[in-house]
Amino acid sequence: MMDNIQELREIVNPVFNTAKSCVQLVAAAGDEDSRKLLGVLGFGNIADKADNKGVPPQLAEKVKQLFPVYAVLTESRFQVVNNLIQSVSDRIVVDLPCGYTARGIKMSRQGRVYYGFDLPAVIDEIGPAAAKIHSGDQNIHYDAVDATNYDSMAAPLEDEKRELLITTEGLLMYFSQQELEEVFSNIRRILQKHGGSWIIVDRAFSFYANDQKLAGAILDNDPEMVALFSAITKKAAGAVADVKFYDNIIFQGTDEEITTFIEKMGFELKEISMADYLPDHLKALSSMPQAEARVKDVFRNMYFWELTVKGKREEETEKVLPFRVESECKDGKFTAMIQGRMDTITAPELLEQFRKADKVKAIELHIEKMSYISSAGLRVLLMMYKSLENKDQFKLVGMTDSVKEIMEVTGFDQFLL
Repeated sequence: MMDNIQELREIVNPVFNTAKSCVQLVAAAGDEDSRKLLGVLGFGNIADKADNKGVPPQLAEKVKQLFPVYAVLTESRFQVVNNLIQSVSDRIVVDLPCGYTARGIKMSRQGRVYYGFDLPAVIDEIGPAAAKIHSGDQNIHYDAVDATNYDSMAAPLEDEKRELLITTEGLLMYFSQQELEEVFSNIRRILQKHGGSWIIVDRAFSFYANDQKLAGAILDNDPEMVALFSAITKKAAGAVADVKFYDNIIFQGTDEEITTFIEKMGFELKEISMADYLPDHLKALSSMPQAEARVKDVFRNMYFWELTVKGKREEETEKVLPFRVESECKDGKFTAMIQGRMDTITAPELLEQFRKADKVKAIELHIEKMSYISSAGLRVLLMMYKSLENKDQFKLVGMTDSVKEIMEVTGFDQFLL
């Protein structure tokens, strides 16, 4: 049964797959904790998996030359965030998303209280794996959350009294604008309750100027190789995650538009130089000493964002019905009543019930009590819709204005409405 649940979680939200390469690359750069984790997780060495399928022979060798670029990008991001966390020693660490990295092990070894938040598919693997390496430590916590779901993030922190240091790297690019606003609102509520700040790395490592500058520094500014790096990275990440990247204001907006958005969401923004937290030496650059000075020079113009809550406002008191699905399949018609939020955590339940139905020819979903639907929930609805031979037999009954707006903004209305 557990294997089935894990499979459903992976189908509902496949973005977790992108996290596997991070621990592989940090391990390849020489981090011992990451190597141990990799052994327990059983993901294997990333270099062994680089078979270049579908790559033209004339490009295969050049693709291999890009490996150090990904290793440097991943190791630098991992280490600068670790060093920043270490410099703020009096707070609870909330790592969103934690991925498969060894950060929790490193933080707990320093006596820090660490919460790793991620999708259920990740938590089910990283929690037991970390326990095998660093067992019996009460400072490490791993919790399955959906960042658009306030209750899922607030519950694990309910009894914490100290201020929080929330770190986000490799997350915001996956959200639509509507989902992004949910995430900002949720983190603001959490910080308003506990105090502390939110560190964001994502914009610094976006597919805009900085990552290409870093690639250029490593590749000796070879324009053909830098272009190849950018093209392959975008294509590979999009294929693995099966989502549209960078479709929100953080990555599409101007600096002024982004600042206005952050203020509107109730935060004050401070930029922190990443160069101040870069290790003296990156292991991934061991074989390229000539590139190290160029890489460090690029980091001088890269910044963390530190967000703190601006002012005070009444905490949202909207009550959301608990998630529930009641379904039946009769004479080939699958009918279900859906209540509450349908997101990464809850959507697998609907998919599981649908998969158990036999020879479905028509689908009718009653969603008048559905309060919210995330991209994971929309993905499930789209899979159900596509399963029908006659698409006209897919019906959504009782849709609220808020859910309809989400579908229209994300473009799912052209399929489902």
